Amino acid sequence: MWDLRPERARQFTSAVAGARAGHPQVVCIDGDSGMGKSSHLRRLLDEADGFRILEAYGDPATYRPPFGVLQQFGVDRTTADDGSLLSPAIVAQSLRRLIDEMSRDDSLVLAVDDAQWADEESMDTLRLVLERLSGDRLLVAVASRPLRNGEHVPWRRFRDRPGAATVLTLSGIGLDEAEAMMPRSTGSDTVRHTVAERLWRHTDGNPMYLRSLLAQYSVEDLADATELPAPAEVARDLDARLSAVDVTAAQLLRAVAVTGSSWLDRFDAAAIADVDDASSALEVLLGAELLVARSGGPLTDVRIVHALVRAAVYQSMPAEERRLRHRRASQVLASPMRRLEHEVAAANGRDDELARRLEKAAVDAQAAGDHRREAQLLHWASQLSQSVVDRERRWLDSQLATVLARDVHAVRARLSDIAWASDVPRRTVVMAMLFIAESRISEARRLLESVNDDDVEVADDVTRLRVRVLIAWTMLVSGSSTDRIAAVIKSLPRSAAGDRIVGSYYVRTAGQVAGREDDFDLLALDFDAVPLVAQDTPVQDTSKLGWRGAIYSMCGFAREGRRDLSEVVARIRDGRVDATGGVDQALYGFALWQDGELDRANIEFDAATKMALDRLQPLVQASLPLVPAVRGDFERADRLLDDAEAVLRDLPWREAVSVLMMAQVVRLHAGQDAASRSGYLRRVEGVFGRDCASPSLPSGAIWHLHIALARLWAGDPHPVEEHLRAIERDMIVPDWARWARPWLTGLVAEAAGDAAAALRLLQEATTLFNDELPLYRAHVFADLARIAAARMPAVAADAATQARELYTGLGAAPYLTTSATAEQTGAEAPADVFGDLSEREREVAALLVAGLSYAQIASELYVTRSTVGFHLGNIYAKTGVSTRHALTQLVRG
Repeated sequence: MWDLRPERARQFTSAVAGARAGHPQVVCIDGDSGMGKSSHLRRLLDEADGFRILEAYGDPATYRPPFGVLQQFGVDRTTADDGSLLSPAIVAQSLRRLIDEMSRDDSLVLAVDDAQWADEESMDTLRLVLERLSGDRLLVAVASRPLRNGEHVPWRRFRDRPGAATVLTLSGIGLDEAEAMMPRSTGSDTVRHTVAERLWRHTDGNPMYLRSLLAQYSVEDLADATELPAPAEVARDLDARLSAVDVTAAQLLRAVAVTGSSWLDRFDAAAIADVDDASSALEVLLGAELLVARSGGPLTDVRIVHALVRAAVYQSMPAEERRLRHRRASQVLASPMRRLEHEVAAANGRDDELARRLEKAAVDAQAAGDHRREAQLLHWASQLSQSVVDRERRWLDSQLATVLARDVHAVRARLSDIAWASDVPRRTVVMAMLFIAESRISEARRLLESVNDDDVEVADDVTRLRVRVLIAWTMLVSGSSTDRIAAVIKSLPRSAAGDRIVGSYYVRTAGQVAGREDDFDLLALDFDAVPLVAQDTPVQDTSKLGWRGAIYSMCGFAREGRRDLSEVVARIRDGRVDATGGVDQALYGFALWQDGELDRANIEFDAATKMALDRLQPLVQASLPLVPAVRGDFERADRLLDDAEAVLRDLPWREAVSVLMMAQVVRLHAGQDAASRSGYLRRVEGVFGRDCASPSLPSGAIWHLHIALARLWAGDPHPVEEHLRAIERDMIVPDWARWARPWLTGLVAEAAGDAAAALRLLQEATTLFNDELPLYRAHVFADLARIAAARMPAVAADAATQARELYTGLGAAPYLTTSATAEQTGAEAPADVFGDLSEREREVAALLVAGLSYAQIASELYVTRSTVGFHLGNIYAKTGVSTRHALTQLVRG
């Protein structure tokens, strides 16, 4: 065994010790082929004595199954209940559960070799898990060739972050390591040293080439050679080694080479090689270190020892023999995808019949949600198509499938080729879906609207429908008038909802148009489409349940929104359905925020950001400032508001703009800045247009409540009544509307100088309170305390106390120092029990106090149970308690 360089040995020892102590570690071993990555990885695993070790290997095959690496670890939940693939953010939950289970009694290593061939989904899932780990006894070891542009981009960003990983770059072994590889049985120390130095310089320290030359030549031959053999002669050296084994062993090795560098059942290897008994040949090849076995069992799988060896064997085979072996593999292997792959490799020209079968298999892959497999099958079908038209059509469809597989970097690299395709509508769908996946909605809309109507009319039915659905959706999210959107969406058949590519875009667009047009009949159909009891909703109707919950949440029905959206989010967390870019979590967070559960809301807003593929969805981004604004973290709130407004200036999606405007009003209300309040409406109308605050907009009752406040700040109380009527004539009217009217009309009376009427109306409002909107009930009490201070001091003091209790329960720090609360009660703001906690610790504490178990907290926060335990230890230390009960008592005073 060769010795590690001292600095690498120290890095390995440090990483293992850190992981053992509960500090998760990531070690990345990078190097070109033959530089010893696998050997270094093996040494690291040897160092991890007593750890439980799970190993996985990247697959060099053309098609890499999504989550294939994670499935090697034992992750078993990668598809939703309907069989469609889940996104990495959701599969990460299954990986976290696996880590918890496997590290319960032992420290754990997750090792990935040949990560350059790992599937994108697995590496992204691994990244998502690592980003949120704390306190886990976990070591992740990844060996990879240098990654090319576009490969594993999110993973590379993570590992290159300062402190995220220990990265070892292998540029060749050292001279001492080369000398350690020399045989000890022959030659003097001086000869061995001399030969080792010559070989080391000659091969640039490449251990693969060193071993090859040492296997082919003796030390004496190398010492006597005037010129050393070139490393490029590895393939010829391999031929010489093969000539020394019997014919059966050589046939078997070539059969294994045909199937790639992945593991192969030994019986399949024998069938592809066309040999009856491969046992002796396998022993020969294993002994010659040309094959390796997965384990020591009698029926273990085998593979070629190294990709270089595989390439040399494969390239040395005559073309006809390669086709023959591929043909046999297509008849033998169990995987339908692998059989098709070998059929393609065995093809000797264009083959329309095989292309049709590949396209049919691609349709099945799309139905299963495996868009990566769909893309590969269509690409092969394109290559085998006789007709140029079929070839282009299938190639464009393969690019669309690649977008849906979230491999946007690959499609972007081919964008110029796509733009030259002659099928304009089909190429437009591909490019528009790419732009949408990258959250470049304005570009998608401009592209779609540039397509000539005549070109769209001659397209096939499916492509024509997809173009029009995407036009309607991009119009919706970029702020077009409802009339224009409705004209497009109503020209489409209701069956558009069933299209696997754009069906969800159609459903959301049609639903939002119905809401804007007060189409109560259509909305009622949507509401009645799922059971009143959210848990009884069939899994296939989860999107409909989410839509109903979205309407409730946006209209200010917090309880009903929570009922529906909590079930949707639970199904997402459990992997029963996939995420929708974080929108469901954001809307659930908005319902929780309305209900006064700010810590829980913040958890969902944070989760929403983790569901984004690249850029945040506009509605998600608009919701993020709500909690920091109420809590008084104005620097963060202002930064998030500025970010959201910048996005929505270019993409004024009305529903997202509505949420942003509510967040802006909340921030101004908490900030006590009279000048900014009074100028708010004028400023926002300058950004989003004069109609953005119109009482006629059907933007939901909760939005009208906020804009009515902004009207009062602007000194324009007359439209307040119109906003109140808009709340009261909606399809469903929230219960809080009963006390919102006297509150707002009381503030109008105050603005008109009628203090007596104002006092009477605000007192009336408090008598109509229910348990909804605690933040706004606190505002009513605070306003009452201010108005009653001169006329009815006792009423003012009681109202201030009520406001103070509500604000304290919410953690609404800015309101606890206003004149209406602090001065009336004569008390300072109480200390925040969680004030010294980090944001993640605060979330853990809130869920713990709410009665959730470790496992439930881990699931809600998208972390492991070990991470929950780590944060809980910090919480106890910072708050001076040692039990859940004591923490709960501390919070409740």
